[in-house]
Amino acid sequence: MIKNLILCFLISFRVFAFDDALVVKKAITVGAYDVGVGSVINIQSEDERINGQAIFLGNATKPDGTTSFQMLLNLKSNKVFYVESSNFQSINTFESQLQRVLDPYEQAGGTCTGYAMFHFMAQTNLTGTGSNNELAKEMSSEDGRSKLLVDTIQQYYMMAQHRYSINGILSGFGKKFGFSCKKLNTPNYEEAKTKILSHLNSGLPVLFSFTLGPNMVSGPFSIEFTNVKNGLVDNRLWIPRKIGERNAGGHSIVAAASFVKDGKTYLVMIDSDWSEPRIWDMDSFLNTKTALDEVDFVFCK
Repeated sequence: MIKNLILCFLISFRVFAFDDALVVKKAITVGAYDVGVGSVINIQSEDERINGQAIFLGNATKPDGTTSFQMLLNLKSNKVFYVESSNFQSINTFESQLQRVLDPYEQAGGTCTGYAMFHFMAQTNLTGTGSNNELAKEMSSEDGRSKLLVDTIQQYYMMAQHRYSINGILSGFGKKFGFSCKKLNTPNYEEAKTKILSHLNSGLPVLFSFTLGPNMVSGPFSIEFTNVKNGLVDNRLWIPRKIGERNAGGHSIVAAASFVKDGKTYLVMIDSDWSEPRIWDMDSFLNTKTALDEVDFVFCK
């Protein structure tokens, strides 16, 4: 506890790229990460879009373990920016202390649940969870990652033994990789929220599988790549249907982290509809009006 308090107030890193600097002002410990999602940072940059105070949303990391960009919520503009890590030349000096969020593969065809299970295990691997090193070995090569992705797709969509059973398939992988899984299905939103946030605060991901409503919704913040001309990205999201809405099929995604802004809780989501993470407004997208009996949450540790 004393260590955590010291980290929250004293930890401060500076990394430079030309005249740019990133300073961690107030660190939040999440799992094994000293600088977790939700930490308050300050960006000193000639780029007015990102200059100033921000909330750190994750060190976006590809399935092969390489860092692609830093995710930041600028508090002045209320916009999320994806800033290439190369902008900060010395970020490697403390990169291991930044909470990593998977920069996912974009799905091919209607295979979201297969991708979600793969992304779930890839995100779990980033946390170092498991009683053995088998998952790290599998994720360390392109051949291993490809086989694991194909395996999740085959087991979910084609194999009768575990077909359409996310918990059953992940539990099977857990026997190999050293973790165990449980599924939660509850009509009580507060119960679901408490358990989801508790798991995320330990650094571990949660897999969501749900029935869709008829329309996509807009995310709570606009998102922009700073190093790309016209870098705004499509911010639409599929979320669970509300009670009474038409059933429009199913979807599966992974919650990687949570943060609080102005008293509201948000989730950093890995959604294979997109090739980079997205942000959910938790209480708006998942609440007492949601058809919660159609939402399954899977937790592994």
